[in-house]
Amino acid sequence: MAVLSEIVRNVLVIVLIASFLELMLPEGTLRPFVRFAMGLFILIAVLNPVAGVLFENRTINTEWWDLKIDANQQEQVMERGEEINRQIWRSHQQALADKMAGQISAVAVLVPGVEDVETQVVLNESGEVESMHLLVKPQPLATADESGQVGVFGSNAADLSAEEQEAIRSKLSTIIKNLYGFEDTIVQIEFQGG
Repeated sequence: MAVLSEIVRNVLVIVLIASFLELMLPEGTLRPFVRFAMGLFILIAVLNPVAGVLFENRTINTEWWDLKIDANQQEQVMERGEEINRQIWRSHQQALADKMAGQISAVAVLVPGVEDVETQVVLNESGEVESMHLLVKPQPLATADESGQVGVFGSNAADLSAEEQEAIRSKLSTIIKNLYGFEDTIVQIEFQGG
């Protein structure tokens, strides 16, 4: 009785799939091939349980559509898949943080009085910028002999007054927050050498 119910169940599933495919396929040369393939599946669905009863001591692996996976094996596969997903996520997060740091450094160099900026970006689990740290190297003082102009900023952070550092810090913070929309992001700005 179990064999008969298995045959009926498998045939019904195949007939439903075949009917759906018949409705979805347009008239043409592909329809006979689909009917042929579904006919083969019906033959396998009928013969597989019968062969299982007749040859009980042999294993015939033709039940690929009715595959039953071992729970331990399934758990191992799921764990491995989650591990691969985490690795991919971490690599994408790192690449995103590096690109964002490069963009912010490039924009920060445009601020007057800034020669170079090293930026570190920290992303949270959802990929949003959580905080960033900027290490600013101020422009060296231009002497009157080299360019004919008087320099505005000192040669290093120790030469910059607190007002000059605060002006650069304010400009950098405003540009970064306005350009990238980081309203709730922590922006730490330090000056190299001071």
